[in-house]
Amino acid sequence: MGKQQLRTETRQKQVMSTAMQRELGTLLEKNDAELSEEIENRIIGSEGALEEKIDDDNNNDINTKTQDGDDYNETSDQLQGNDYGDVDNAPTLGVRRYKGSNYSDDDEITLPTAVSEKSLYEYLQEQLGEIDLTPVQQVIAENIIGNIGDNGYLTRTPSAIADDITFNDGVEVSTQQVNEMLDRIHRLDPPGIAARNLQECILLQLQRLPQQDGVTHAITIIRDYFDDFTNNRYDRLCRALGITQEQLQQVQDLIKRRVNPYPGSGYSGGRSDNSPQVTPDFDVEVQDDGIVTVTLRNNIPQLQISQSYDMMIKKYSSGATLSVSEEKVRKHIRDNYDDANFFIQVLKMRQQTLFDTMSAIVHFQRDYFVSGGDVTQLHPLVQKQVAQRIGKDVSVVSRAIGNKYVQAPWGIRKLKWFFSEGVNGESRHKVYDDLQQLVDNEDKSDPLSDEQLCDLLNKQGYDVKRRTIAKYRNALKIPTSTRRKQIVSNK
Repeated sequence: MGKQQLRTETRQKQVMSTAMQRELGTLLEKNDAELSEEIENRIIGSEGALEEKIDDDNNNDINTKTQDGDDYNETSDQLQGNDYGDVDNAPTLGVRRYKGSNYSDDDEITLPTAVSEKSLYEYLQEQLGEIDLTPVQQVIAENIIGNIGDNGYLTRTPSAIADDITFNDGVEVSTQQVNEMLDRIHRLDPPGIAARNLQECILLQLQRLPQQDGVTHAITIIRDYFDDFTNNRYDRLCRALGITQEQLQQVQDLIKRRVNPYPGSGYSGGRSDNSPQVTPDFDVEVQDDGIVTVTLRNNIPQLQISQSYDMMIKKYSSGATLSVSEEKVRKHIRDNYDDANFFIQVLKMRQQTLFDTMSAIVHFQRDYFVSGGDVTQLHPLVQKQVAQRIGKDVSVVSRAIGNKYVQAPWGIRKLKWFFSEGVNGESRHKVYDDLQQLVDNEDKSDPLSDEQLCDLLNKQGYDVKRRTIAKYRNALKIPTSTRRKQIVSNK
């Protein structure tokens, strides 16, 4: 009997862990605005079980870990005060960690914002530089992104692009080759890019989301019943999918909340009336003594179980015999209580995961931050390294850094910007810098070819191929040697 109970407990624990991981992944992908909306909906749907916590002391520290990985339950201030009698007497570390609100309710809060300074074309070019393409594929890819409008949609058909390449570039390619490359470009950021119509744009974005019930229904509706959806034939949709009007409304809300019909917005040259502002999720400051401070902005409210629900739980947990109707009420209250408590725990996990991720990035890229933003001080970094350091799966790190930004003294950076594969132990950014210097210092009347640039970089200790140089040159928006010579001749 004991062994049977042990198996049952293990199974329940696994189910809870899976549910938490799924919910954590969903919350990690949301930005602050989306998360605030989610919290508001959860509060309303909890029937009074969940409420915002009013805390006058504004103490929101995340639990800290020792060097051995043990958990402390004290806040960082309590921890230092216990060890040294006074927080001001505590020694400083190489990286200092903070989280929470550092302002009162009466303070006027002004958060720095930024819009992308890159054009959509430049951003796509940069991502293409990360993909190993043949020369023909490179030509196709550049022609595709060159035919993407400011709103993010493809403006010419694949067959027309194939004809353009054949006649203008002298490279004979088929429509199938263009379609194959288009499929790869559809996987680039921003989601929905290079769609041929609104239906495809929405589908491309939905397919990036965790495949839960609501998302699955949304994909089916957009893929198979798009005409009914756009013409508000709700009864027909409900019958076709076997869902209720309420479930359909949830699907509509999901599409409205998670889909951008203009994926090209937010980039210079895009739709200015739709360009969203970016609010950094983190602040990183560097002091004169080399101490790096990481702050996770506390832009979401703290939550707690309401006092009334606490009282009801105690009332129905007294051990008294309950009638059938009272037992139903007890179960309903308990379910709401458990759901609310579950959401609070996962929300805390989200904040902790974000903070741990940024702290790990600072750990690996400390030289960059201490140097004042010198890109030559960036080290090769892949998501697996961060995942191992924080004890999470790579997929968790991928969601944690997606569409997240950090404010440093010298500007705002996307978290993804800090990641790059190494080239002989150096960051790709360092190779970019050395390549740019070679071009800047070349004889403008006789510019260096890609092969010459490759030879010079290899003499500097890099092991790169000519094709790699071409990709890096395109990412840096450096014209070919022929074009650079023509530009000089025309001056």
